[in-house]
Amino acid sequence: MIVTIIPSAGKGERLKAEKPKQFLEIKGIPLFIYTLSKFEKHPEVEGIVISVSPEHIEFTKKLVSSFKFKKVLKIVKGGKTRQESVFYGVKASPPQTEIFLVHDAVRPFVSLNLISKIIKTTKTFGVSVPVIPVRDTLNKVIDGEVVENIERTNLFCIQTPQGIKAEILKNILEKAQKENLIFSDESSLLLHYGYKAKIIEGSFINFKITYPEDFFLAEKLIDCKIENLLETKL
Repeated sequence: MIVTIIPSAGKGERLKAEKPKQFLEIKGIPLFIYTLSKFEKHPEVEGIVISVSPEHIEFTKKLVSSFKFKKVLKIVKGGKTRQESVFYGVKASPPQTEIFLVHDAVRPFVSLNLISKIIKTTKTFGVSVPVIPVRDTLNKVIDGEVVENIERTNLFCIQTPQGIKAEILKNILEKAQKENLIFSDESSLLLHYGYKAKIIEGSFINFKITYPEDFFLAEKLIDCKIENLLETKL
């Protein structure tokens, strides 16, 4: 069984909005609904578990019901960190789960083809992560001044969904909880415990909505039906 964990307890403080960014609307639809729909549509994904802050659980349940998602198995309480939210989602998942896909709620432009590639690679290698190469010049800045140029060869930006065999993810999450260690994502967690993720080519369209201008871009991508282009091209 393949289960997608969607950690959605973040507050999105950079936007300074009245509610978390995953609930902000794009063309009248909450952002995370676009994200959920991708995994709902994927034929190999059999279940979805969403972890949200306690005050948004009932609201999330109503949204999931109104959009008639059939694969959402549970909506559980999220944690103070992304890692903790993933941990709660994993614990709430069916015991027969073989592979977990962990995906950011605010990456709505993940393609079905990318999800398929992650699943296929995870089945073979145990751990799979999508990446894109760093395109811009990198500099270290201190006190508003450039102090060092950083060579970008072999540097990549990590994306989601990150695919991990269930026994691996359960094991390392338990260890991190006991040792009070917090990591920004699963790839960092895996690396700490000695697991090397197999990378696959991600997509620059699969960006994480973070800043106000990202919402403007997302709206334009939806208008031009970018989803159809992604599925035929990738």
